[in-house]
Amino acid sequence: MALLNMLLNSLQGEIAHMNSLSNDFYRGYKVQTILIDGYHMPYYIEFTEPKQSYIWLRPLKEPAPMFNKAFEPVRASQPVNGVQGCLF
Repeated sequence: MALLNMLLNSLQGEIAHMNSLSNDFYRGYKVQTILIDGYHMPYYIEFTEPKQSYIWLRPLKEPAPMFNKAFEPVRASQPVNGVQGCLF
């Protein structure tokens, strides 16, 4: 139904048939328009490869950094001296 709605209204975008919880990708559609005689004529491309999709979440290439030591606050190299300003 989403594909038909986009085609009938000459919209552009992507539709993904997938399981968003397990990230299983089944099928996708890219809907585009082409200008013919002053009219935007819609067409679609069907694909089954998840790497062609902009919606599908790709697996991380490297693991996230681990925080294995305590946080140490950063101190200024020079002491901050001065008078607190007033905005008003």
